Amino acid sequence: MSYLLGKYISDEGKENIKNHKYVPGEYSALDNLLNPFWIWIVEFLPKWMAPNLVTLLGLIALGGSYLLMLAFDLSMTKPLPGFTYLLVAIGIWTFQTLDAIDGKQARRTGSSSPLGQLFDHGCDAVSWAFCNMSVVSFLGLGLSFSGILSIYASIGPFFFTNLLEYYSGVYIYSVGLIDATTGQYLLIFFNFLPFLVGGDFYQGKVSDSWTFMPSILSDGYLFKDYAMIVVVYVGVIYSIILVFKTLNSVKGAYVKFVVTLQIIQHIGIYALMYLFDPNIPFIKNNAGLVYLSVVFLFVLVTCKLIICHMAKMDYNVIHFEFLVFAPYFYLQSQYNGTQESENTLKLVFYATFVVMFFITFRFIQTCINQLTEYLGIYCFSIEKRKEKSS
Repeated sequence: MSYLLGKYISDEGKENIKNHKYVPGEYSALDNLLNPFWIWIVEFLPKWMAPNLVTLLGLIALGGSYLLMLAFDLSMTKPLPGFTYLLVAIGIWTFQTLDAIDGKQARRTGSSSPLGQLFDHGCDAVSWAFCNMSVVSFLGLGLSFSGILSIYASIGPFFFTNLLEYYSGVYIYSVGLIDATTGQYLLIFFNFLPFLVGGDFYQGKVSDSWTFMPSILSDGYLFKDYAMIVVVYVGVIYSIILVFKTLNSVKGAYVKFVVTLQIIQHIGIYALMYLFDPNIPFIKNNAGLVYLSVVFLFVLVTCKLIICHMAKMDYNVIHFEFLVFAPYFYLQSQYNGTQESENTLKLVFYATFVVMFFITFRFIQTCINQLTEYLGIYCFSIEKRKEKSS
């Protein structure tokens, strides 16, 4: 956890990042279809706007719409006002579009840098978590197995995509018909539906609305069940394919063992979410903060992986940040239903949330500071740093 002291990337790693060459995989059919639109829209951006600022604005739009959802219902179980679903759909579209054109803006302004890839992928990690937390909200899943599985269906593929890049050197955009852009547009559609037909749409019975469907496919099913099947199918199948691709890309029993440990470690994030007891009223009513606190850990673990790939640094199998949650889980095991134990649990939970946010922010800040100083650039400005006079 050296990043807490302001250093994470080694001197050799900074040089490796400076010389890093990004190797993308093949673009999906939807990417190719939308590319003319992205080329057209990037021309509206002023040339003084830094590519990282473009990405950040997209993330703010997405994160702001999700936080609006939480402002209405932290438990993530109740229907929300129709306009919130529209704003989330717009937020996802805004991020997806700005994320697609930040690289074009970099080439357009001659400001491409390795920091851009790091910042772009780091924002992607946050965005995918926000996207699928919105799924939990509009489906009314709350803190439940289905909610956890829904979020993991998003963060899993992103982590495994970067794990595959770490070992193979190639960033895979799509696997068959499954790709990031299609997933984002699917989520836009899922968020737009309740805006059109009402916030309780997904709680409705399939048999009441789709009378043309065979009873075996409609009786006893809600629309949210079908939405979950699509979300989980896309995410889980994508993850499984990426895991096998990663294992096939490495040689040697020891390396395969290390890769397996890294995969298990990431699955531990999923298990960590499942440890929160939804029977405790305070935790149940704050599902949004529970998911968000664990997402901070996901972002931290994934950003470490991205940096280690570019810097050619060893990616540690053990992340001690998991221990931040230990005090909370100990007190949760001692919870006895009294007001005193609940107040103590609240205090420790909020402290855990703040600590996870701080260490994640500190990690990102440390890496950005190290790279901007080494590369002689600013993160959110095209202007280059002036060389220090000797």
